Amino acid sequence: MKPVWIALCLVAACSTNDLDKQKAEMERQAHASDPPPSAPLPPRQMGSALPPPTTKQPAAPMVDPTTPEELDHALKQAMIDGRDKDVLHLCDLGKLDTDPKANPQSLLGCTLSACRIKNEELAHRYSGPLKKDYRDAATKVCIQNSVSL
Repeated sequence: MKPVWIALCLVAACSTNDLDKQKAEMERQAHASDPPPSAPLPPRQMGSALPPPTTKQPAAPMVDPTTPEELDHALKQAMIDGRDKDVLHLCDLGKLDTDPKANPQSLLGCTLSACRIKNEELAHRYSGPLKKDYRDAATKVCIQNSVSL
């Protein structure tokens, strides 16, 4: 009976030793695939809900477009970026208030920009050629900015 116990102990010892080797190999592989440690983050003031300050580059000065396509593209981009003063400058360059074939969406953008900067005179000038649907939409936004059309 003793030889059986000895054999069982040897098998158990060998299998335990193999398990330890396999476990060590798995840990080594796991650590090898870990990304290298990164630099620590700078400390933040406790209780501050504000994000860390960023340095923002000032925008390059706008160059006046020369062709109607460039003007249209610059006007749309200024509207998307929310640069109301640039929108109004481009509207003046394109003479949209006097052009009977002016794009109504461009006129609406000019009107809304005038309302956002609270310039009632410009808002009236650009809303004049607008059709009823566009004018109604402009009126709602202008009322929120205390400008009446």
